[in-house]
Amino acid sequence: MAEAYALHEGAFGTAIVLESRANLVPHAHSESQLAFWLGGARACAHVGTQTVEYGENIALGVNAFEAHDMVLLEEQGPCLFLVFMLSPRWLESRAKARSRSFRFAEPRVFIDAALRRSCWKVLDLMLSAQGQRLAVDDEVERLLEIAIDGPVEAAGPTGPVGAMLDPRLRSAIAHMREHVADPTSIDDIAVSVGLSRSHFFALFRDQLHTTPQVFWSGVRVEEAMRRVAEGGALTNVALDLGFTAPSNFSRFFKEHTGVSPSIFKRATQGALPVTVTGIPR
Repeated sequence: MAEAYALHEGAFGTAIVLESRANLVPHAHSESQLAFWLGGARACAHVGTQTVEYGENIALGVNAFEAHDMVLLEEQGPCLFLVFMLSPRWLESRAKARSRSFRFAEPRVFIDAALRRSCWKVLDLMLSAQGQRLAVDDEVERLLEIAIDGPVEAAGPTGPVGAMLDPRLRSAIAHMREHVADPTSIDDIAVSVGLSRSHFFALFRDQLHTTPQVFWSGVRVEEAMRRVAEGGALTNVALDLGFTAPSNFSRFFKEHTGVSPSIFKRATQGALPVTVTGIPR
């Protein structure tokens, strides 16, 4: 079965359909994430000390910057996911409108009948050759409203995550982004903001619930995705980001996103597959 991929971008963020044939290493995003298992091999995710087994009635909800992975529980084939990467600005606008915080109280999201129907409608619209962008946007927002209104409860301030961070942590993140293509170490980044290694790790643990290494990898993945989506040659992107060989870059990209950079590039240029299984509809 050929690897397949589909992508849709809207005001809410990005919706992704993908087949995963290998485990994903622990990683984090600047966006919150809602992931539905659609079929194939069974899989689970680890978020902090919790393990979430994907299923027909369980999805995964991960807040911005929370480290998580994906582990296949079976070996007889790939598994299929519908994943939503939620824009912080979109979530913030809804938090302000409803005077509540749109954060997942826990990573285990229960799927009721309404959420399941909406999930499959989004999937059908994304994969349909006649699917209209506005129709996808409308249904995605409806699905996310259902998911957020159900399993998500108010937890903490309603402001954006970045505004709540320690100034030294914000400076460290800015340093990472500014030097994403430079050879640097976690210790170098800690020194750049005047923190000891132990204090640096403690800030990431207490405020972002992840480690500096996981976050640093996330910064590099985000930059790689941006450059690939803008049409950069994969070899040039790999070398510009400090990888010694294109194969190392491809492995890193796939371990963090679930798809190869070449497939991601085709998807962002509009060459979406007719199906996600390789079998014509």
